[in-house]
Amino acid sequence: MKKIKISVTGCLGRMGKQIIKSTKSAKNFTLISITENRVVNKKIFGLKPQLNSEFAFKNVNVIIDFTVPKCTLEILKIA
Repeated sequence: MKKIKISVTGCLGRMGKQIIKSTKSAKNFTLISITENRVVNKKIFGLKPQLNSEFAFKNVNVIIDFTVPKCTLEILKIA
């Protein structure tokens, strides 16, 4: 079975971190990118957060969004 490529937005929040942690242990998913609405200079579970952009979602099958409504609308436009 082909792995599902995932991006998690809102990666600094409690739910975002939990989803990232869960995808790391799941066999059917590959975490491609994590994003936040501001620049973050630290790695989270080995990945550096990116800004919400087309580049961040380029090779992704699914975007899991745990952000605020304003960011959700931005992400929808990009997706």
